Amino acid sequence: MLGADQTRANGDGTLMPSRMLTLGLVGISAIVLFLYRPFSQVETGDATIYNYISQAILRGQLPYRDVVDIKSPLSCYLTAAAMWVGKLIGINDIYSGRLLHIAFACALVATLYQVGVIYFRNHRAAFLGALLLLLSDYFTGWTVSGGQPKLPMMLFGMLSLLAVAKERPVLSGALGMLSALCWQPGLMFAGVAFLIFSRYLTRWRDGRAIKVAVGALIPLVLFVGYFYLKGGLAYFWACAMEYNYSVFAPEAKHSILDSLGHFWRVVRRVYRLDVIVVYASLGGFALFVVARLKGRFGIRKLISTGDLFRDAILIPPLVYFAFCQINFQSGPDLIPFMPFIALFAGFFAVRVISLLLERFAKSTARLSLDKLLYAGALAIAVLGIGVRCARYRIDAASLQAQRSDAAEIARILGPDGKIYVHGSAEILVLLNRPNLNPYVFIDWGMDDFVASKWHGGSFQNVIDEMESQAPRVVILSRLKAVRHAQDLEQWASEHYERRVVGDYHIFVRSESAPRV
Repeated sequence: MLGADQTRANGDGTLMPSRMLTLGLVGISAIVLFLYRPFSQVETGDATIYNYISQAILRGQLPYRDVVDIKSPLSCYLTAAAMWVGKLIGINDIYSGRLLHIAFACALVATLYQVGVIYFRNHRAAFLGALLLLLSDYFTGWTVSGGQPKLPMMLFGMLSLLAVAKERPVLSGALGMLSALCWQPGLMFAGVAFLIFSRYLTRWRDGRAIKVAVGALIPLVLFVGYFYLKGGLAYFWACAMEYNYSVFAPEAKHSILDSLGHFWRVVRRVYRLDVIVVYASLGGFALFVVARLKGRFGIRKLISTGDLFRDAILIPPLVYFAFCQINFQSGPDLIPFMPFIALFAGFFAVRVISLLLERFAKSTARLSLDKLLYAGALAIAVLGIGVRCARYRIDAASLQAQRSDAAEIARILGPDGKIYVHGSAEILVLLNRPNLNPYVFIDWGMDDFVASKWHGGSFQNVIDEMESQAPRVVILSRLKAVRHAQDLEQWASEHYERRVVGDYHIFVRSESAPRV
C-alpha cells in the first residue's frame, strides 16, 4: 500500500499519479456501475429529453430549433456519436448512450485520483476520495441511466484542473470551454484557469492568461460557426441564453433562506446516512483552505507562492454553490458537487489520521498505525460500496416493461401516425420517432417564451398549429410548472379519447374529431 511518502515523483519533487492505481480505479468503477444493471434501468426524467435530443441529431435535426432545451448541447452530440457507432455494431441507442456514460464515469473517477494526487500531494487521500464517488447509489444510478450533461461537464472540468496543474494554459482553457458546452456553469473551470494563470489578474506579460483565452475560444468558435452555418445560432441564443436569464432565473428564484433550506433537504435525501461524507468533505475543505492560507497574508504573498495552482481546486465548488442559490432544482444538480465532496472527504480522513497519530501515538508506532487506520478507512468505503451493490434491486417497472408499453403505443400510432409528447420523452426515445413539434418540455415560462418568440405572442397559436396536424396520439405529463397546462389538457380532451397503456395515460384521436 502506498504511503504519503512512498510515491514516485517528478524531477521537481511533485508527486505523480500511479498508473496501476489509475487503471485499478477504472476497473473498480466499471464493475460497480455494471452491477447497477444499466441495461434494465427505466428511461425517466430529464435524462430522456437529452437522449431524445441525441436521437434527433442523428435524424438531422438541430437542437433548439427542432428540440427546445436550455442547456448547452455538447453532451447530446457526444451521445449521438455513441449512438451512431452503436448502430454500426448492432447496439441500440439507449444502450449505446448508457455505455458512453459508464465510460465517462470511469474516466471521471480516474481523473479525480490524478487531480487529488497533484493538488493534495497525497496518494492515499486521492485514492480514497476517488473511491468515495462510487459510494453514492444516486450517482451510480444517474450514470448508468445515461442522459446526464453534468457528467461530461465534470469530466472536462476535472481534466481542465489537471491541465492547470501541469502548466498547460491552452489545454486548460479548451477543456474548460468544453465543460461549458456540456452545461453552461462549466465555464467556471475556464474562469479558474484564467485566474490562476494570470495570478489573480495581476500578471499578463508572460501571456499565459491569454493562452487560456485562446484555448477557450477554439471550441467556442467551432461551436458558434457550426450553429451559424446550420441556421440555428439565433435559436441557441434564445433558448440557452436569453430564456435562462430573462425568464427562468426570475421564475425559479427563491430567497436565500429558502434556497439554502431546499439545497440541504436535497443533500440529505440524496446522501442519507452517507451525509457524514458531506460533513467530512466540509472539514477537508476547511483544512485545505487553512493550509493554503498559512503564511500568505497580504496580496503579494497571496499570489507569489510557487504552487498557486493548488488554489484552483477550491474555487469551482464555491462558484457552483453560489450558482445553486439562484438555480437549484433537484438531485442531479448535485452531480457537480459530488467529485469535490468525495475528494475533500478523502483528504479529511487522511489528514485526521495524520493529526491524531502526531498528537497521541509514539513515533515508533506511527507508521504501523498509519497503515492500519488507512486500511480501515478504505475497508469502510469498499464495504459501503459492496453493500449497496449487493442490495440494489430494479423496481417493478423496468426498461423491458417500458418497451412493451411503447410497442402498444406504436401499434395505435401505425406506421405514419404523428405523436405529440410533453414530458414523457422516454416514449419518443423508445419509439425513436420525432415529436410533432420542438416542445417536448416547456415549463417555468418556456411556453409563453416560445409563443412570444415564434408564434405571434399567443400560446393558443401553438395549440392551433398542433391541431392543424391532427396527431394520432397525444401524451401530456409533467405539467405542474407549465403555465398553459389547462389549455393543453382542454385541447386534448376536446379532440381525443383517454386510454391507459401500461403506466401511461394517453389521448387517442377521436373518430368524431374534425378531419384535417
